[in-house]
Amino acid sequence: MYEVIYASVVSLAMVLVTVTLHFWTLAGLSELLKRWKQRVRGEILVVVIIMFAAHMVEISLYGLIYFWIDNNDTAMNLGGAVDGSFLDHLYFSAACYTSLGLGDLYPMGTLRLVAGVEALNGLILITWSASFAFLVMQRRWRF
Repeated sequence: MYEVIYASVVSLAMVLVTVTLHFWTLAGLSELLKRWKQRVRGEILVVVIIMFAAHMVEISLYGLIYFWIDNNDTAMNLGGAVDGSFLDHLYFSAACYTSLGLGDLYPMGTLRLVAGVEALNGLILITWSASFAFLVMQRRWRF
């Protein structure tokens, strides 16, 4: 029972952190675009690069959590061809966040809850970014 509560708290904390980070990234981009006097097509490139960087930070945060949990809790860890490096955990996080789910690495124990929440969180944040990029293109892209 302890592991489920622990995984739930970790999942909730990660959702709050990543959603807040994403909100402030998009709010900052919105302010940047308001101040940008010249309307040029390069704006969308800046928006996409910054959003991509935000997603990479969010994936890395989940990767750090997986790495920390895997090294500190024997009831929650990764299975498969894992050598225990941060790169393995980052790769697993990217597969979860993007809902790619390759299966060569897999969560064991209640870490499955955190991985499932990350997939839902990633889906929401990726679609939020896509919606934002669409609105930027719709409002600012001129031929």
